[in-house]
Order: sequence, then structure tokens, then C-alpha cells
Amino acid sequence: MRILMLSHMYPSPVNPTAGIFVHEQVQALQRRGHDVRVVSPKGWAPPFLARWANYRRVPGTDEIEGVKVLYPRKLTLPGARLGAFNSDAMLWSIRRPLRRVYERWPFDVIHAHMVVPDGWAAAAVGAELDVPVVATGHRADVLDVPARGAREAARVGEAVEAIDQVVTVSAAIGEAAGRHGRPRRPIRVIPNGADAEVFFPREATDARARLGLPPDEQIISFVGKLVPRKGVDTLIEAMGLLAARQAPTPFLAMAGIGEMKDALVARAAELGIADRVHFRGKIPHDEVAWWMAAGDVFVLPSLSEGLPTVVCEAMACGRPVVATAVDGTPEIVRDGETGFLVPPREPRPLADALARVLDDPELAARMRSRAVQISAETYTWDANAAAYISIYEELLG
Repeated sequence: MRILMLSHMYPSPVNPTAGIFVHEQVQALQRRGHDVRVVSPKGWAPPFLARWANYRRVPGTDEIEGVKVLYPRKLTLPGARLGAFNSDAMLWSIRRPLRRVYERWPFDVIHAHMVVPDGWAAAAVGAELDVPVVATGHRADVLDVPARGAREAARVGEAVEAIDQVVTVSAAIGEAAGRHGRPRRPIRVIPNGADAEVFFPREATDARARLGLPPDEQIISFVGKLVPRKGVDTLIEAMGLLAARQAPTPFLAMAGIGEMKDALVARAAELGIADRVHFRGKIPHDEVAWWMAAGDVFVLPSLSEGLPTVVCEAMACGRPVVATAVDGTPEIVRDGETGFLVPPREPRPLADALARVLDDPELAARMRSRAVQISAETYTWDANAAAYISIYEELLG
């Protein structure tokens, strides 16, 4: 089968970790014998807009680990309420390139990541070429974009109704997508996964030695952006509560970059835990598994998530997960079995849950075992690819 993957999030030489989960899905489809090529529109902006200067360094074409990628340019303008315009710009950028690709390599199906802008634009081109379109809804496309205004919400509804098969990463996101329009077929749910060849149980001592982390401490690990949506300010407050009631205080190892870094560093100092919080910054994707393995527990205190791939990866590494009960996260973290779920924006329940895992080695061991088992059964890219292939075949049949 020839599959055209459309995703503006796909990695590029300028940002090799952006949308890495889409690349992992593509590789899983290829391992199953399918021919997959990628079209990934990247921003174009006038030269005086320095914010997008890096886009000018993205090549027109590339090959990433055997995957052929085409990078057409998409008009990018500053502004917070450009949801509908963004879809129009996506269509302008892909219509001619997809037609040209189809002339040389007639693909059987288009798979777009994000209902808008990618899915909306793909549906228009798919109708012109008489090629079925599948689109994956993640989170921002069906939660954040419609909240910007009536025009943006209407565009999401148009996409839901035009796409041949809408798929979402969680049931919660599927319900949100279904509120905006009447889909042609029932919305399907296919969770993200983890690369089983990269994410698997490792000894914490080996990981800590590799990363230069304390060998004998209780370690809480976090991987993600240091932005408000990830709830990292609540995590620092929870660390302050842990410091007030037990000694030695657990060590928090945070990998990621974002606008809140300076504020988090300052607050940790105010709470007297500056020496118990380590900020590593951005790490290569192939180091994420080691970072997770270094911890006794993985934490994700987000305010909103579609279905967090990092949780799939942490479970595959055999780590209990303490996370907030938001959107699709409760569909993957089994409370009391593979970790604990807590309310968002509340430091005390977060601190309590972390302490329960850290203070009960037998409980932690049971959670580690179940996390690995459930991850292997359900949350792998191979399982994800198999489910999507079934959908492609249904549409083509």
C-alpha cells in the first residue's frame, strides 16, 4: 500500500525532534511492508520576521532514516487567531505538491496528523484526487483551536465532516471532535505508542551513571516542555511540600526547555530546594529512555493532554507514573495499578501520590511490572500501525 503522510509537525534538519512520534509511526508502517512518504509543510514568512528565520534553513526535500520527505512552504503570519487562515494556507501549500507527487507516485490513502489544519486541507485534495483521507486528532486541534472563536470552531466542524475517517488518540479527544461536526464514519480511537526497541526496562543505576545523576537518591523524573500547560509550577510546589515532611528530600530531574524555566528556578530557591531540582534542558530523543529509567517514578502534572506519548514511553521503561486526571491521561494510567491519578493544579495530592510510590518499594515493584505488561500489549507503535492499516484497508475496500 502507498501511504502519503501529511504532517506539519514532522522532524526536519532544523528541528529533528519535532513530531518525532509521527516519524516513529511511519517507521512502524514501513516495517509492515508499506511504502510511506511524507509531505511536511514548513513555515514561510517575510525576511523581516526574525521569529521564523530558521524555516529558511529547511531543505525542499530530505530523507530521514529511509523516509522520503517533501517540505513545501506554507505562508506563516503572526497572530493568535489564525486558525481558519492557517487551514487555508495549508491547502495553498499542499495542493500542487500533492498533485505532482500523485502523478509520479499514485498513493492509495492520505493520512493527516491534526484535524486542522492538515486534515481539513487533506480532505479537499483527497476529494479532488478521489483518494480517501484519514486524519488523527491529537488535542490542540479539537480543544484549543475551537476555543479561539466561532470561525475557528466552524472550520474544525468542516474538517470533521469532510474527512473520510477521523481517528483520535483518546476517547476524550474523540468526544471533543464529535461535538464540532457530524463525522462520515464513527470516530475511532487509536492510542499512541512507544518504540519498544528504544523504551524498555533498564537498571536505574546504569541510567544515573550515564546521565550524571545521584546514584543513591530517590529520583522523580520529568520530560516535557517547561510551559504552563504542563503544570510544572504545581510540581515545584509539590516538591516544596515533600521537602517539608521528609528527609532527605527526593531529587527532581527535569528535562526540557520552555518559558517558565527562570520562574521555576527562582521558586525552587524560595522553597529552599534549589539543590534538589536539576534542570537538564533539551535532550536528544534517544536519551529520553535513559532519563526515564533513571527515575523511581515518572511525573506528568499537565493541565491538558490528548494521550501523552511520554506516559506510553515511561510505562514501557517500567516506571510508575503519577499524572493528572485530564483528558486522555486516565485512559492510559490505571490509578493504583500502574501509577496514581491526581487533580490538576493541586500540589498536595501530587506530593502525596509521589510519596506513596517512593515510600512503598513493594507497591512500586507491582506498578513497574504491570506498566511493562500493559505497554507491551497495547501501547506500541507496532500495535498502532496495525490498527491504522486496518482502517486504510476498510476505506480502500
